[in-house]
Amino acid sequence: ICLTRKRDKKGRFISTPQPLIALTDKIKNCLIGDLLGDGHLRFTHKDQQGLSTGNALFAITLKSKEHIMYLWNIYKDICTNLRPRPWPNPKTGKPVTQYVLSSKALPSLSELHNLWYVFNSETKKFTKIVPLNICDLLTPIGLAMWVMGDGYWDSSQKTLVLCTDSFTLIEVELLIKVLEENFNLKATVLRRIKKNKELCWRIRFSSKSENISKLRSLIQPYFIPSLLYKLNL
Repeated sequence: ICLTRKRDKKGRFISTPQPLIALTDKIKNCLIGDLLGDGHLRFTHKDQQGLSTGNALFAITLKSKEHIMYLWNIYKDICTNLRPRPWPNPKTGKPVTQYVLSSKALPSLSELHNLWYVFNSETKKFTKIVPLNICDLLTPIGLAMWVMGDGYWDSSQKTLVLCTDSFTLIEVELLIKVLEENFNLKATVLRRIKKNKELCWRIRFSSKSENISKLRSLIQPYFIPSLLYKLNL
């Protein structure tokens, strides 16, 4: 139970129990894919020592308005009353480069946060990780969300690549194993050096026609038309 603060007739704060809002299977499955990409969970408050407390909030930022509205239609039951908002604010006169979607702060999301983040006592910040039970969590619709958010078509290699730059090599290898175990999809590690000379790792699907065909048939039903180019369609 989460306690929210309301006022009585005299304006005094009172505590009213608020029931736990359970996430639907569709929302949970979609969240898994978005968390593997650019989606993130954060806590809404900090205590006096600077440690995060309270309930988690899901947020995602995308360049495509169509994509963010697609996600809004999926997540709107757990979102604030605010529709996806452009950033920077158009009132500033600056061109809009991204759209932001935020959910309510929910205990259900705090449970997910416990799976997806570890706390660094030195930086006093959370780092997103790949849960060890990701094999039990990743579904076709989750994979589609992941590809729409962080995938691109490599025309030179004639295959799809997933940008997993923020994850470790061990985590990327785990994800490759899950892709094979859950969907019988073949993929390999792609080594990449960023402009700042930092080494990172990505996932490259096997370019064999049967592998790409299987990938497309699995996730295309969940794709929005404007992002089909990521599947070279």
